[in-house]
Amino acid sequence: KHLALYPIASCNLERVSESKTMKLSIAAILLTVGGSHAFVVTPKFASLNNVSPLSMSTVEQTPTIQTTSDGDDPASYELLSRPARPGRPLKVAIAGGGVGGLTAALYMLKNGFDVTVYEKTAAFARFGGPIQFASNALSVLKEIDETLFDRVMEKFTFTGTRACGIKDGLRADGSFRMTDDSLDYLFNKDAPADWFVKFPLKECADLYGLPYTGVIDRPDLQEILLEECTAIKPDFIQNGNPVQSYVSRGKGKGVTITLADGSTAEADVLVGSDGIWSAVRADMYGEEVKKSSPDLKKRQGCNYSGYTVFAGETVLKTPDYYETGYKVYIGPQRYFVTSDVGDGRIQWYAFFALPPGSKKAPSGWGGSTRDGQADPEENLVDYIKSLHEGWSDEVFAVLDATPPESVEQRDLYDRSPELFRSWAKGNAVLMGDAVHPMMPNLGQGGCQAIEDAYV
Repeated sequence: KHLALYPIASCNLERVSESKTMKLSIAAILLTVGGSHAFVVTPKFASLNNVSPLSMSTVEQTPTIQTTSDGDDPASYELLSRPARPGRPLKVAIAGGGVGGLTAALYMLKNGFDVTVYEKTAAFARFGGPIQFASNALSVLKEIDETLFDRVMEKFTFTGTRACGIKDGLRADGSFRMTDDSLDYLFNKDAPADWFVKFPLKECADLYGLPYTGVIDRPDLQEILLEECTAIKPDFIQNGNPVQSYVSRGKGKGVTITLADGSTAEADVLVGSDGIWSAVRADMYGEEVKKSSPDLKKRQGCNYSGYTVFAGETVLKTPDYYETGYKVYIGPQRYFVTSDVGDGRIQWYAFFALPPGSKKAPSGWGGSTRDGQADPEENLVDYIKSLHEGWSDEVFAVLDATPPESVEQRDLYDRSPELFRSWAKGNAVLMGDAVHPMMPNLGQGGCQAIEDAYV
């Protein structure tokens, strides 16, 4: 019931055999269901590089398995598939033009698919702060396109080559040591005691031959993806008219999409990359978009994480600026994160265990329209400092250098992994925060959306 059958029946096997970077590994799994045998053909690891866009199967309304009685010849089994319209590429609609949606669009366009992205913002502008790019996402970008990867590297600031990890937010004076038997202390009794753990990001990347973790400004990444997509299909994106709902027209017949202005569009496949409050997921799972419980602890199938987060950016070169990439200061019911984001800038996040709706700052997160709920008379930096009384001087140095008017806030919602419901239904599929939202740690929300785009 929950098997996701990939459209590999129409793979160009001759092309696969010529590929030096990707190999299609096919395994036949025999299932026994009530006396009948069913063979399911699934790829161990498949890429759109290996699929012919003119013959790729449209995802079925329900995963279908060809079954026969016990006496039939297994050689006659085949995966049921329905090709797209003969003579034209598969038509794909993508809801949402964030990093994941644009990456999916580029990968599909490069492989010959007809892609249209429907984005809610009226136009792309240079807004939003830096985002962390871990090795897993960078390796995917490199696999998609070496030129794309090189362009990202030109705008990149590496953090994974320096010290990164978790520090004691309260006892930075050496009065507490997490591990007295650390080799640091054996050779240097004066070694700083405030590091709980340092992450071996460089060592792990070297071990597996992956690019090093770092950060890039969101506007730079979006511009690169937009330019690469536009070079293939100039009109690939429609701004200011997001997907509101969709209807599957039936097995192999595609979907009809309703847009915000009331108009409709048709596609063979719909990809829901429209974020945590996904309209595509709402239709697929029977949710009401952005509907909240009275106490705000539940919202469109998501649970309040228990934390709200403030974010800011400043220009500051700390004493350890060249030795550290990012630091996480932890304490009771709060933690504070700083990261080098290039050009002498420090980006920070302050997480607090507060009830949902504890609004202090605008929520113009990632460049969205800032709301007007903040009190213009309240100094947000002073407020955040008051919640860190007794903490490390390093935290206060960053906060003191931050303009109060630049601080933003949002409540953090999370969603349990969908283990018992498919991420795809009919001709629609979900990706990124639309199906597996994550807390903003290690940049994995965006990183795994990029992995989704590749898969």
